[in-house]
Amino acid sequence: MCRLMAYLGDPVPLEDLLYRPDASLVRQAVDPQLMSLLNLGGFGFAAWAPGTRDPDTPLTYRVATIPTFDRNLRTLAAKVEAAALVAHVRGVGYDARERVGMQNVHPFLLEGATIALAHNGDLHDFARMRADLQSEIRPELAAMVEGTTDSEWIYALVLSMLDDPFGAVGVEDAAAAVEGAIERLGGLREAHGIGVQSPVNLVLSDGHWLIATRFTFDYGWYPSDESFFGSEREHDFTTLWYAPGGCEGEAENGSGVAPRATTSVVVASEPLTKSFAGWLEAPEYSMLLVAPRDGGGLGVEIRDLGL
Repeated sequence: MCRLMAYLGDPVPLEDLLYRPDASLVRQAVDPQLMSLLNLGGFGFAAWAPGTRDPDTPLTYRVATIPTFDRNLRTLAAKVEAAALVAHVRGVGYDARERVGMQNVHPFLLEGATIALAHNGDLHDFARMRADLQSEIRPELAAMVEGTTDSEWIYALVLSMLDDPFGAVGVEDAAAAVEGAIERLGGLREAHGIGVQSPVNLVLSDGHWLIATRFTFDYGWYPSDESFFGSEREHDFTTLWYAPGGCEGEAENGSGVAPRATTSVVVASEPLTKSFAGWLEAPEYSMLLVAPRDGGGLGVEIRDLGL
């Protein structure tokens, strides 16, 4: 079921985010706190590093192995400071039919695009809706999809909602694209009679802003088989947490913002520390927007996604 995280704020060494916390994302590959499935399908990140050549283009790292034993990643994380990060460990079902490879590792970042995206969740019975979904996506974007996952198609759909998928994108336009993509997915599921629980927890960033969603289609309707999706998740609404450093109080629902600007925000499928102190759980059916605010610092806003 994957684990993801994202960061926006003052530059920090990648190791501070990926390794040092006692429940870090690297550790969650084999020892997550809020799920029992191991995440063995690959690891990747997109990191925006100030001071590097072309800082608006992120450094990307993607491997089809787990990060636990990755010495190259450990060395890189100790050397690179990032002001924005989207990272992901991929979980797949324990089934020989699963396809584990570089082409399916998150986050996704099409050549020429400015937005990177990672997904925690799955679209049940995706094969039935794939052809119709492809018709909703701009042909030039559909031609660039390389993998076999529903996640990459969701990414292409989000980009297709933008006026210019390869241009600079503001946080409001990106938020509208995400909401539009979720609405389109819901319409396709309804058209195909798909009514099984399907989480669409997304994180996406262009290095200047960060958006995350906690959303599930048809919560509570599970497959009737004995698969992981029919049993292990029976009481699970796929979680999303955030930690606004220096922010006093939780961002309000609706159009509220944090009462004081913060200088950094971390978003993750589950807290990166074994203690949940300082972490806030995102509401179900919500979108988090983190972006620079007038007067300095970052604002954190929570919007309803009750589509």
